[in-house]
Amino acid sequence: MGSLSLHAFELSDDCRPEYFFNDLANALSEFDTLSPSLKNEEFDVEIASAEQTIAKADQGVRFGVNLYAQSIHEDRPKESFYHRYRLVNQVYLKKPLYHWGALKAQEEIASLNKRWTQDNLAFQTRLLSGELRAVFLELVILNFRTELAQEQLVLASEVSSANQQRLKLGLVTPLSLDEAKTEELSKEISLSELKSLLQRKRADFTSLCGSESELNLDISDEFWEYCNSYDHNMSFPKLVGFLNSESLSRLRTQVKIEDQKVIAAEAELKPKLNLTSSFFQDQIDVADRGKNLDRNNFVVGIEANWALWDSHKSAATKKASLARKTRVEHLIENQIRELRKDYNSMVSELSSLKERMRLARKLILLAQSRFEKSKIELKLNRISDTDHFSVKVDLDQAKLNLLQVSCDFMILLDQFDQLVNDGA
Repeated sequence: MGSLSLHAFELSDDCRPEYFFNDLANALSEFDTLSPSLKNEEFDVEIASAEQTIAKADQGVRFGVNLYAQSIHEDRPKESFYHRYRLVNQVYLKKPLYHWGALKAQEEIASLNKRWTQDNLAFQTRLLSGELRAVFLELVILNFRTELAQEQLVLASEVSSANQQRLKLGLVTPLSLDEAKTEELSKEISLSELKSLLQRKRADFTSLCGSESELNLDISDEFWEYCNSYDHNMSFPKLVGFLNSESLSRLRTQVKIEDQKVIAAEAELKPKLNLTSSFFQDQIDVADRGKNLDRNNFVVGIEANWALWDSHKSAATKKASLARKTRVEHLIENQIRELRKDYNSMVSELSSLKERMRLARKLILLAQSRFEKSKIELKLNRISDTDHFSVKVDLDQAKLNLLQVSCDFMILLDQFDQLVNDGA
């Protein structure tokens, strides 16, 4: 299985939201130590590291001491009852010599599992960083919508009050007043809903990053400048090979693990050799009754263990490992196709968002021009307060559209960067 060969793609800092929002930058710098969702992944790394040590220790020397204290009671025919105490001391050493690669395979499996957990931690960290950026930009949009809703509510209240005065003068109809009050109530309901949604989204962000710090969601002039005039004339790398990502890397690690499991299964019914050595002291009876002799013994040898039959257990284990390997290889091929589809889809969507940003900028210029003309017309009493309010709402909506499409572009660009530079 191949890897992706891409022309270099590097996302500049001024295309990332944390460049414009300090609170997001602070959250991204701290979330890997504070985020609750990453704790389990960190525990998995610690467990895998300990299991690697265990697997390595199985190939090492086992050294120990045995002490045996015995109370011996013997009923000897035609002799008096025999009773004495004996103490046996033993120091032993044991080391595997040859296990047909099974122990090395177990160590390699543990090492690969550790690498898998480390890759998974890095993968989840990158996913979470992208999610934090997306949620923060959603907060920025919601906060801006809330500010616009507050302004529009104030204007709607002013229009309603003005129509009430004009009704007394006979300048408007009761229907016009009811419409103005309906618009005011609608804006009040919308503002309440936005505040509630903003609060829930803040809680989501806090849960993701693990920080309780208050967020500043105000849009700076620099960010508006980015929305209004940043040149997104960037070229996207061409796909000329297979994709290589952290998700694929983890799948390929699983293939290697199954290969090692096959080696271990094949070694089950082969003889294993171990080096054994021990030094012990014991006592034996001598010819004279009631006397014993202390002995010092030093033993060095090779121990052979050979399991001849295991009721097809090792064969089934090997078969299962090969089946899992085939399944993972199939998943890799599917993953490559999905990633290639995601890649092409992202490039197409980014191009579409660039065009929508261009149109949104033109729409703002037109909406701003209409608004300025509307103010003049209002002063000359050529249009009503309601008409002017409608033009103001259109301008607000144009600004919101530009902000939305700019944030969408920024979020998708971050996802694209993760895709093409995943595992780099």
